Amino acid sequence: MAKKRRIVGKIDKLQPALKDTVDQMLMSGESYREIVRYLSENGESITQSSVCRYAQRFLANAEQLRIVQENFRMILTETERYPDLDPAEAILRLASQKVYDAVAALGDEQWENVSADKLVNQATALTRAIAYKKGVDMKAKEDTEIALEANQSLLYDTLKKENPKLYGELQEEILRLKRKIRDGGDNGS
Repeated sequence: MAKKRRIVGKIDKLQPALKDTVDQMLMSGESYREIVRYLSENGESITQSSVCRYAQRFLANAEQLRIVQENFRMILTETERYPDLDPAEAILRLASQKVYDAVAALGDEQWENVSADKLVNQATALTRAIAYKKGVDMKAKEDTEIALEANQSLLYDTLKKENPKLYGELQEEILRLKRKIRDGGDNGS
């Protein structure tokens, strides 16, 4: 894949303070004519078409940044709403939704131009990423459960030696709870 060259125009080469002002003028909706006049008043001779080309790149980048920020905000909202949700899972959910939205938005003419191989490869890659993430989560859960069981076993062994009476009471309570669950629930106790 060829590396895309960054376009550098006359406005990109301006002093930072002037360039920042031009950026702010574009963001506030000033006309290209006003920007040319401002630059002229500050000793820079730039055509309206140069301002237009810069504005197209600048505003496209600003829109991309806005979309990235909105997506990040959505990920944060999801992780706040579901504290147990891993940020990677939230990103996968968002990516899956974006892929679905893009596929759903394709018209019949666009489907004719879509490479089936490319679409299948990308869908497969996304599926693999989700499966890999679930596998890692399951492995982490298994490791955690093994560690908890080892700690529980150590606790029981220590309790049995140090305080046999408390150990006996604990075992009785565990058996009582198991019977309660087996027999169908709360039953008012």
